[in-house]
Amino acid sequence: MRKLLLLVMLAVVVTGCSSRKEFYATGGSRADGSIDMAYDFKPFETPVVDYKQAESIANSKCAVWGYERAEPFGGQTQNCQSRDGWGNCNAGQMIVKYQCIGNITPPNQASASSQSSVPVGMLTPAQYKEARVKALIDKKLPYAEYQKEYQAIMAE
Repeated sequence: MRKLLLLVMLAVVVTGCSSRKEFYATGGSRADGSIDMAYDFKPFETPVVDYKQAESIANSKCAVWGYERAEPFGGQTQNCQSRDGWGNCNAGQMIVKYQCIGNITPPNQASASSQSSVPVGMLTPAQYKEARVKALIDKKLPYAEYQKEYQAIMAE
């Protein structure tokens, strides 16, 4: 009986235990539109990972940067922290790179620029009035003079 129990325990240790691993963001670049997602693994464990979870996190990171969604590049990079006697990696980090895709320009900016027919570098009438009011505030005039000039600007 003891031999059987010992053999079962040895089989569990040799084959390893399945362990659910959570992805986390390890890096990325808004300019490149890339996110690095990773999970860690230890000796004698068989990682069980959910790539949908990694994609969900990558999608949310890309959305913060103004992209529509993320797609995996394909493949994985392994950073090994421990090797066994035969040179096999038995502990480390597995990294999956995601690419942010879609238009990086926020929708409200795109619609605002398409509605304006004013050439680049020129002010709209509303922007011109606003600039003049700001300049008027900087003059630090007495209240009566300020009101008189403000009314003149607004009447234009």
